[in-house]
Amino acid sequence: MEPTLIALASAGGSAVVSAMATDGWQTLRSGVVDLWRRFRPDSAAELERDLETSRSALLAAPDTEIQPIRQALQSAWQGRMLTLFLEDRAAAAEFEGLLSRLTEAADSHRTNNTFNAEARDHGRVYQAGGNQFISER
Repeated sequence: MEPTLIALASAGGSAVVSAMATDGWQTLRSGVVDLWRRFRPDSAAELERDLETSRSALLAAPDTEIQPIRQALQSAWQGRMLTLFLEDRAAAAEFEGLLSRLTEAADSHRTNNTFNAEARDHGRVYQAGGNQFISER
């Protein structure tokens, strides 16, 4: 088995599950569904349902279960993609192109943030360029 196909399927499984909770979900979802329609048209409708079921399961998961669910979903989607890529190398090439386009689009939307802060008299400063979770006990 080709290591490049395994790596691409792994990246694909991670990308699908990571995108499920982001604004980029619809774009990635459409790209994957389109890929399936071209290379496995008979199972595209099932794939679409499975994508939505997976996303619903992830979004509904309690915080304590998110990580194991995420890992299980990544493994499942990695397996599906690897099977497709092994059956048709052209599907792997097209998916690689999709990931490249999505990565380029995400990079072009990123902004560089500069933060400055000063804390005095036992003050605290919390800064983040993304999500920040603070838990004090």
